[in-house]
Amino acid sequence: MKPIFPIGGVIVIAGLGVWLWLRPPPAFSTQPAPSATVSVVSATRQTVPRQVEGAGSIVAGAATRAVSLNAAAILTGYDVTPGTAVQAGQALATLAPAPMAVAALQKAESAVAAGQAARHHVATLLPAHLATAADLAAATQTLRDAQAALAALRATGAGQAETVRAPVAGLVTSLSAAPGGSLPAGTVLLKLAPASALRAQIGLTQSQAAYVNIGNTATLTLLNGGGTVAARVVSVAGALNPQTGLIDVMLQPLAPVTLGAPVAVDIHAGTLTGFPVPNSAVLSDDSGPYIYQLDQKNIAHRVDVKVLQQGDKTSVLAGKLNPAWTVAAQGTYQLTDGMRATLQGAGS
Repeated sequence: MKPIFPIGGVIVIAGLGVWLWLRPPPAFSTQPAPSATVSVVSATRQTVPRQVEGAGSIVAGAATRAVSLNAAAILTGYDVTPGTAVQAGQALATLAPAPMAVAALQKAESAVAAGQAARHHVATLLPAHLATAADLAAATQTLRDAQAALAALRATGAGQAETVRAPVAGLVTSLSAAPGGSLPAGTVLLKLAPASALRAQIGLTQSQAAYVNIGNTATLTLLNGGGTVAARVVSVAGALNPQTGLIDVMLQPLAPVTLGAPVAVDIHAGTLTGFPVPNSAVLSDDSGPYIYQLDQKNIAHRVDVKVLQQGDKTSVLAGKLNPAWTVAAQGTYQLTDGMRATLQGAGS
C-alpha cells in the first residue's frame, strides 16, 4: 500500500493558495496621520545684551538732610507736607519764640547794657586817677564778652519769631515734630531730600545680583505714569536684606522722578550667548523646559533646554539645538515628539 502523505500535502497547499487568491483585500485606514500647523524661526546662536529685571520704588537715598532747630522754639505750623517739592529758600515752617529762649535773650541784652554802663563808669574815673588802665581793659573785655553772647543768641534766632526756609531745592520726605509744642534746640523739624539724591531701590536674587556691577546702565519704567527714565547702578549691597531676603540695588535716575513712585527696572548687565526664540516656543513639563525643532521633513523633535533669560517677548536658551533645523514658534502646544508638522502658509 502506497503512503498518502505527499498527496495530502499537495492538496493542503493548493487549498491554501486558492484561499489566499479569493480572500478580500485588507482594509487600509483612511484616518489622516496626526499633524499640527506651526510657524517656525531659525535656530541661530547669538550674543545678546543680558537683561536683569527687578521691581522697587523711588526712595530718598542716603543724602537726605535733616532741617533742625538752631534754638529752642515753639513750632506753630508747617507750610509743606511730605512729598512737596520745594525750591531753595522756600518757607517750610513757622516758629514762635520759646519762653526760656525769650528769657535768655533778655538776660543777654541786660548783660550788654550793664557792660556798657560799667565801662563808661570806669572810663570817667580814669582821668582823675580813680581807676587804672587795667580796670578799663577789664571792663572793656566784659562788655565784649556780653556782646558776643548776645550776637550768638540772635544768630540762632533765639527768642524771635522765625520762618524756617529750605536750605536746598528738593523733596520733603517727612515731618518730624508736632505743631504747638515747645521744642529744644537741635530738634529735627523735617527731612529734605535734594532732587539729585533720589534713588530707585530694587531687590534682586543672589543669582541676578551676581551679574550687576556699579556703573551698569538701566531703564526705569514708571508704573504709575508709564514713562521710562534712564538710570545707572550706584550701589549693590554685599549682604541680603534681612526683611526681604534679597540683595538691595540702588540706581540713580537721570531725569526727574517722584518720591515713592513704583518702578520696574531693566538693568543692562553685559552680554550672554544663546539661542533667542519667541516665548511661545518654550514649553515646560515635569522634566523642565523644552522646545520642538523641525527637521528637513518637518518632523518634530523634542529638545530639552535651559532658559538663560526671559524677556517680555523673547527667551534666550541654552541646549543641544540643531542649527540646521528650525524651531517651532507658534502652535507648539499641538506637537508631540515625532509628529509631522505643517508650516503656516504652506501651499496657500
